[in-house]
Amino acid sequence: MTELEFQRARRPAQKEQRRRELLAAAIELLDGGLDAVTLSAIARTAGVAKSNVYRYFESREEILLELLLDDLVDMVTATEKALAPLAGTSDIDAVARVVTRVLADRPRLCSLVSVVANVLEHNLSTDVLRDFKEQVLEVSIRIGNALHAAVPGLAPERAPALIRYLNGLIAGLWPMAHPPAALEVVLDDPHYAPLCCRFEDDFAGALAALLRGESAR
Repeated sequence: MTELEFQRARRPAQKEQRRRELLAAAIELLDGGLDAVTLSAIARTAGVAKSNVYRYFESREEILLELLLDDLVDMVTATEKALAPLAGTSDIDAVARVVTRVLADRPRLCSLVSVVANVLEHNLSTDVLRDFKEQVLEVSIRIGNALHAAVPGLAPERAPALIRYLNGLIAGLWPMAHPPAALEVVLDDPHYAPLCCRFEDDFAGALAALLRGESAR
């Protein structure tokens, strides 16, 4: 089948294949940083015309949001499995370590979460944003349930706020722990050690403090 014939195909399987190719192209480009992910670059990497990308996505932000959602579902599933042995223990330090480890193992997720509010949720239609938020709400409920199962003292009605706080911690600490090259040189000086952020240590400590505060309400 020629490229032109494939582009004109209407079969659902072919359309889904093309969507996955565009997502794979975006993943490849993300290795070069967020600025490297443009619609032109995605189209070029996937071997299609830029105009053809609009048949599947309305903007590069929609593509990145879909990657984020895939990573969120994967993260939540892993978190549920990892927290299951801690059900009912109220071992806040252990819970914080588990969640931190799951996140640290998913750098792409953390990078995307750190720019979701100020970059990824822009240049999109209300329909796309509504669908995105609906799916985020579903995975947030799952995270809240998993945390409540491990730490029963966490009030279920506080889960939405807790998830917002978690997102804020990721968005703040991940960029701090991965500074640009010039700043990394500065922070290598022991004089600035108090300003250095180590994601796993800082996130686990902040999450543990947050969970203790919430469970004591």
